[in-house]
Amino acid sequence: MLQWQIKEMSRDHLEQIMEIERKSFPTPWTRSMFIYELTSPISFNFVATMPEGRSELVLGYIVFWMVRGEVHILNLATHPSFRRLGIARSLLLFCLDFSYKKGGVLYQLEVRKGNRAALNLYKKVGFAPWEIRKRYYADTGEDAIIMRLFFGDRTFDQNSYGQPFLP
Repeated sequence: MLQWQIKEMSRDHLEQIMEIERKSFPTPWTRSMFIYELTSPISFNFVATMPEGRSELVLGYIVFWMVRGEVHILNLATHPSFRRLGIARSLLLFCLDFSYKKGGVLYQLEVRKGNRAALNLYKKVGFAPWEIRKRYYADTGEDAIIMRLFFGDRTFDQNSYGQPFLP
């Protein structure tokens, strides 16, 4: 049985992350985008790793922002050789738990309409479709489904932009 640990992402992980990114997305993030996220005070970045000899193998990663109770999941990917083993689910649940402990209330992400595996994962974890953004992805013109998860056991009257939140 494959075992992994989740830990903070570092620059040392970037080479492997870039490989996963290129294999996972039609328009992958650049190295400089990841470096920016590693230095942003609102960004949280974690990897799932397992030992490989004297180093470690990056199996997947998650990048998310947290601002005043809102959590926006920006990037989640698993190496193609290790998909369907629960790594993405573990990273997503880690994100939810980590953020909740820091005051997270509203969680949001966008996903390509055709990405059935991701849609199924997000629904199983509790995310629900919120809206469709037509032709959101410039590379393919594909629609994005905006999904949200609200932990209603906390008071949440306005989002970080001062607008009322209507679940």
